[in-house]
Amino acid sequence: MGKTSRPFPTGHFRLNPKKNASDDTPLVIQLEYVVKGRPIRRSTGYTVKPIDWDKKSNKSRGGVKASYGVDYRNLNQRLVKLVNSTDGRLEAYCEKNPDMMSWEIAVAIIDQTPESRDDKGIDFVEYVTGILTNEKDRNKIGQSVYKNGLSGMKVFGEFLMTEKLGTYEPDKIYVSEISISIVEKYISWRKTVKKNTDETINHSLTPILKGCKKAAIEGYIPHTLNNSIQGMRIVSSKSLENDGGDSIRHLSTEELKRLTEWYENDREPRRREYVEMFMFAMYACGLRFVDVLTLQWSNIDFINKTISKIQVKTKNRNVIPLTDRAVEILQRWKSKTGECRFVFGMIPDDFNLDDREALYRIRNTKTRGINQSLEVVGENLKLKFTLSFHVARHTFAVHALNQGLTMTAVSQLLGHTSTEMTERVYAHYIPETLSKELQRINLPSL
Repeated sequence: MGKTSRPFPTGHFRLNPKKNASDDTPLVIQLEYVVKGRPIRRSTGYTVKPIDWDKKSNKSRGGVKASYGVDYRNLNQRLVKLVNSTDGRLEAYCEKNPDMMSWEIAVAIIDQTPESRDDKGIDFVEYVTGILTNEKDRNKIGQSVYKNGLSGMKVFGEFLMTEKLGTYEPDKIYVSEISISIVEKYISWRKTVKKNTDETINHSLTPILKGCKKAAIEGYIPHTLNNSIQGMRIVSSKSLENDGGDSIRHLSTEELKRLTEWYENDREPRRREYVEMFMFAMYACGLRFVDVLTLQWSNIDFINKTISKIQVKTKNRNVIPLTDRAVEILQRWKSKTGECRFVFGMIPDDFNLDDREALYRIRNTKTRGINQSLEVVGENLKLKFTLSFHVARHTFAVHALNQGLTMTAVSQLLGHTSTEMTERVYAHYIPETLSKELQRINLPSL
């Protein structure tokens, strides 16, 4: 009975012949494969004299005789390891791609070129950067999220280099090389070296998790690996101690009353303006800071009490009904900046709103300034969290839900792209509303 042929090419060793070479002339040992009748030969880097070579050694794959010297066993072991490793890569390809092996593919696998890898030799950082760029171009994420993601992946490359975890380059790994161990080490490095908070570390993991999720979909990593990595965000002890998992910072009715009293008594003009802008954002259905910053008088319809504005983050036009209190604030500012293009006068009239880079820079600058002032206000009010402009948005949403507005209505007023997003953030703030609704049901008694 004949020997069963394997469905993948197997290698053997040969000596690279030289003309007029004697038995004492060292020749290069080559690893040879024959694919589709064509040979593929690669140098092993070792040399041996023909007199010390035995082509039947190592199960007829070729090897050196004992006459080679005391190191002959080690050399044979290295040769066997090399051919077995190469055979393994060829076998793995043939199992996944039956009858697809070609001479060109075999060359790529034997040479271990990036194209021969399951992940096509794609760098992980570049892969994630491409995902972020695609999402930004499709308006799925805003400029700040995009920039933060790029910054985070740059730090990830720094981590690979400093911890000597890079593979094909000091600060790079291929997509399929991402692992639970690497993410665990990254989290630890962020804590011990960068001294980051749990919240900052979780933000830094966001682009990595995006990359792993898509890599699993595209078959670059196993789904089981992706599922494990997705659960690696840090659950801080602070959040565990907070009943109901309340991570949304918002002002209660009592805290809003104290903020109003503070505003009326504050003698710092600019800080009063910042508080007034904060209150306007809350009264204007939780308008984002960047939309307050870029709000133009042409966006406002005083007759119908609405704002019609293209949101900077989503690029969608949102029509927002204005409460009487929001209108009162706008009328006060009309006397200050009515001749200007922008309502709150924080950016020059000739500013180009289509210049995303410039808008990103000025938004960050203005956000820092206003949040520094609001932080002082929050400290004086003895709030348990840092007061920032975004608290106005959360405050509107939480109070709206607990005063009976539907999730769909709140989602539309906030300008979310889907109700699902609103539910994910605010769903646990409606038990008070649900309790009130339940009392209205008149069920028959037993």
